Amino acid sequence: MSAEPSLNDHERALYSRQIRLPGVGEAGQLRLREAKVLLLGAGGLGSPVGLYLAAAGIGLIGIADPDKVEISNLHRQIVHGFDTLGLPKTISAAEALGEINPGLKVALHPEGFTVDNAAALVARYDIVVDGTDNFATRFLAADACVLGGRPLVHGSILGAAGQVGVFLPKAGCYRCLYPVMPDASSVPTCAEAGVLGATCGVVGSWMASEVLAVLLGKRQASRLFVIDVDAGASRSVSLSADPACPSCGPAATLHSLDKAAYAPVACPSPPIMADTPLEVTVEEARRLLSGPTPPLLIDVREPDEYAVCRIAGSRLIPMNSLSARLSEIPQDVLVLVQCHHGGRSMRVTQFLRAKGYARVSNLQGGIDAWSLRIDPKVPRY
Repeated sequence: MSAEPSLNDHERALYSRQIRLPGVGEAGQLRLREAKVLLLGAGGLGSPVGLYLAAAGIGLIGIADPDKVEISNLHRQIVHGFDTLGLPKTISAAEALGEINPGLKVALHPEGFTVDNAAALVARYDIVVDGTDNFATRFLAADACVLGGRPLVHGSILGAAGQVGVFLPKAGCYRCLYPVMPDASSVPTCAEAGVLGATCGVVGSWMASEVLAVLLGKRQASRLFVIDVDAGASRSVSLSADPACPSCGPAATLHSLDKAAYAPVACPSPPIMADTPLEVTVEEARRLLSGPTPPLLIDVREPDEYAVCRIAGSRLIPMNSLSARLSEIPQDVLVLVQCHHGGRSMRVTQFLRAKGYARVSNLQGGIDAWSLRIDPKVPRY
């Protein structure tokens, strides 16, 4: 007869602070070690979810994501880094999670989560975590979890607002809230609306906490959390099964996954502008600005910063007012975007490219680099 499973001394030391919590203990930690979690998306939300689940001692994490790491991911997708640019996100994420917990088992699904594999993937795991950025995959995950009898933890972000949903079998599903998949054009994409990396951290960490709560048996009802990071507020919305729900109701009409029902509408990455570099050095910027057809130089700092120092000929359009002032930026000229050190201006450059501006580049190093290498008369701060 085999011995009862138990934690070893290494695990007791590693998870000692967690084991002390009411409702966890050694039995709960063993439950986490045996758990199999499917993570949909290794992006802004999947990054903190994956890191915290790995650190908590989850035994197996499956990662489904068809994308590769791009530079525009890095400010919020914290499992990736510059050394993994161009790699599949599944591989990059697996390496990062392994650094957090070398005993973790990771299953890679680089084909992503599709109609063809959804039912089989859901059946292999105890719980599904949806951190994707498009309606098609969200509804596919929700329906597959209902059909497979698996709990779903969902997260989404728009600007500084976020949602975390916990949907338990037979207790209310995603379609009880949103019966019909909306038109993708009705909500701005992540490239258009923008997002702070820290906001992804808040929502993703919350999602991880809910996953652990479900696995530890602390959740008996479905519910939705609505989070406003700017206001520092959140509220909980109770959820019960809708008798008219097309997915989980007694007269449900959804009994299988049909490709026609899930149009693949992904959140697009900013287009790559092959003829215009993403960044230019201050030396190249000086050459362009002194040429016969100088580019438009946009300073996206705040007015108080602009009052301290500026590059001659620059136009002040603070980053937070850019969306309202797009009409001031022509699309048929070369545009250089500049801030203090180059961080804010890079985000603006990516935003403008997503809006279709084909000739826009970031000024690498910002006005600080301009002062150090081009014009020392420009004050530094």
